[in-house]
Amino acid sequence: MTLPTDSAHKGAEIEEWIDLHFFRPIGIRIARVLYPTRISPDQVTLIALVIGLAAGHLMFYRSAWLNAAGVGLFIISDFFDSADGQLARLRGTSTRFGRMLDGISDNARFVNLYLHLAARILLTRATPLGMLETVALVLLAGLSHSMQSTIADFIRQVYLFVADGGEGELDLPEDVAVTSGPGLFDRLQIGIYRGYVERQATACPRSIAVVRRIRQGGSSEEVAARWGHVQLGTVRACALIGQNIRFLLLALTVVPGWPEGFLWITLVPLNLVLLVLLRRHESRVTELARTGDLPSIPLAGVA
Repeated sequence: MTLPTDSAHKGAEIEEWIDLHFFRPIGIRIARVLYPTRISPDQVTLIALVIGLAAGHLMFYRSAWLNAAGVGLFIISDFFDSADGQLARLRGTSTRFGRMLDGISDNARFVNLYLHLAARILLTRATPLGMLETVALVLLAGLSHSMQSTIADFIRQVYLFVADGGEGELDLPEDVAVTSGPGLFDRLQIGIYRGYVERQATACPRSIAVVRRIRQGGSSEEVAARWGHVQLGTVRACALIGQNIRFLLLALTVVPGWPEGFLWITLVPLNLVLLVLLRRHESRVTELARTGDLPSIPLAGVA
């Protein structure tokens, strides 16, 4: 049986180096093993979730060995997190439901991590902060992490959509309808995913305006080429606030016994990077429109 060869990654331009050369190659091998089986991509997502939850639990203990094992489990979890989408693309069964489940799984893995870090810091009292200050730190760091990942994903998906002629898995708020059926779990997933999409739209209104205009037929090869050239650096810089950087930060902070460090780095330096990337990405949309490099897209809505 000959399988497709173009399903190893979402797009070379938006993938991080470590994804292209490490996570994706291993993920596609897992996907190819699972291809002839009855295991679904959604089940692979749940496998990644279970391993990720175990990884987060190991961060609770004050043992460098257990913490290092937790980092290892996070990496294994990411193999399966990569394989689920690759398996879906191999089978031609990619769905919005699968993307929603994958996003919820990613969030659950890291919410679990932050809860375990909070419990570790509070129970060991290994901090000069009081209980309320520690809870606030964990909450703010977790929310920052979520926003950083949300914006990094959006910038990458917009790049694929504009520069690669509508490719990618980009959704706008109007694409995600909150329905009354069929079940509570389905409505909950859709509601969570719609909130995710709305946060992206709120943070990047100029990019959203461009996407909407292009969907109405306001694009060209020149627009795609110019966007690809101007925004590529910003896309690649998203690695600084993406998922893989978290594994390195865990190894550099939690494993040596400084769990607070992971929270502070997420809250301060990575948020500064986020603000720079957002400003850079959105301001370049305006520059492209004003210089005529987005000739079919009016300034209204992107100024």
